[in-house]
Amino acid sequence: MLMQQNWPFIVLEGMIEFEIITRQSTSVEGSAFVSPRAQAIVIGTLAKREIDNASFGRVTAVFERSIYLEVNRNWICLADASLGFGPLVVSVKSIYGRDWINSFSVGRLVKFSSDSIRIDDSTIISTKGVCSWEPPKVSNWTKTSILLGLRALENFVELNIPEKGLGRFIFECPDRFPSSDECLAAEHSIEILKNWLKQCFETKMPIIPDKKAIASLIGLGPGLTPSGDDFLGGMLIALHICREKSVKKNLYVQVDSLLDSTGPVSKAHLKAAALGEGSHSLHQVINMLLKGNYAKLELAIHTINQIGHTSGWDALAGAAVVLRQLASNYRSA
Repeated sequence: MLMQQNWPFIVLEGMIEFEIITRQSTSVEGSAFVSPRAQAIVIGTLAKREIDNASFGRVTAVFERSIYLEVNRNWICLADASLGFGPLVVSVKSIYGRDWINSFSVGRLVKFSSDSIRIDDSTIISTKGVCSWEPPKVSNWTKTSILLGLRALENFVELNIPEKGLGRFIFECPDRFPSSDECLAAEHSIEILKNWLKQCFETKMPIIPDKKAIASLIGLGPGLTPSGDDFLGGMLIALHICREKSVKKNLYVQVDSLLDSTGPVSKAHLKAAALGEGSHSLHQVINMLLKGNYAKLELAIHTINQIGHTSGWDALAGAAVVLRQLASNYRSA
């Protein structure tokens, strides 16, 4: 459940350093030249693709630390660098804090060039020297390493699961935790998806999941990215990372047919998840789970709390369901 002030991107360890562009003001007859108010430091894969293939975008939402743009009918995010990195985001930093956001208003036309993001003739964000973000690579894993990771995950998060959202489905036995409204509404559908995953991994056959089960999750919960959407996004990303491409494809066939049932922000994140891309911190946690890396997993989990209101936990629950079924039905080559 992604609320307006908290976004599904988190700061990377060792934030990429950049040279702050100093604001200059030069008087020009009949006009005023204003230097860039901010510097883009990192751009996600999908945000880069959209900006590289467009001359214009339009502001669709403005919040305290970020804005959304519609570009080529897809949504991308310009966000304060403190919120971190992900596929849809352009991370922005400025010596003037978040003043650059005040330049944008809903409906305003935004211009893109090879080195800037502009409004009218004013460069608001320089994109010179911006670094590209891609999901971190995954090393080899085994059934044993996944089970070790899942066991460690349960130990680390037992006292931190939020009351709302779908976080309790991180656990093999979620019934020992209080149920939120979202959990009660999602429980039956998640059980159906667990059984579907079990069948897929056991038979190695292409099986389409139950559409009604997915329909009951799409749009479930409040916020810009409802808990049910985040859960499905976590499933898609975990399936992609584990190279279960056919299973992921069959899941997304149903998700894609239901995207109009959720909002545009969540739709954009689900499309990214179908490509195996989500917030950097979620990737970090999944990678540490796969490796069974106890020490680094504990550090990575702390970032989950910073992804939206419950979005990080909801997505992690979806990923954990996939990994647990994969490990339980794992057959070495």
